[in-house]
Amino acid sequence: ISIIPIIQALSCCLFVPLAGGLGIYLYFKQTYGSPDFRIEFSDALIMGLLIGLISGFFDAIFQTIMISISNVNPVEDAIFIIQQYLSELEIPSIINDIVKDITEHRFSLLLSILIFFNNLIINSIFATIGGMIGISIIKKRLNVS
Repeated sequence: ISIIPIIQALSCCLFVPLAGGLGIYLYFKQTYGSPDFRIEFSDALIMGLLIGLISGFFDAIFQTIMISISNVNPVEDAIFIIQQYLSELEIPSIINDIVKDITEHRFSLLLSILIFFNNLIINSIFATIGGMIGISIIKKRLNVS
């Protein structure tokens, strides 16, 4: 769902933290009641990181597919917007190479790698935040350790 441009803006700040919180909640529901039950902040950290890594991976794949099947070159659009506000800024040649690759082949390996690592990092951070918030709420509401 995060490949839709308007929703993409909400993804890192809303959907990914909710996924992190939901993940720790489901983990809590699965383990609550067992004799050796204990839920820690480290569980939320690990759950958030895993959710962030998985969602970042799939998000990068879907974004790359959408770039390759669409008629829009997002890097070219970004350059246009940047040059409207910072006309004296010189665009590095590597960025122009990405534009050229997308225009000619509908794919840029460098852009795909950048999207991949960006999504992994951002989604991992925000899913971990969501997991930490989720475990705080669980511990506060249920008075569990």
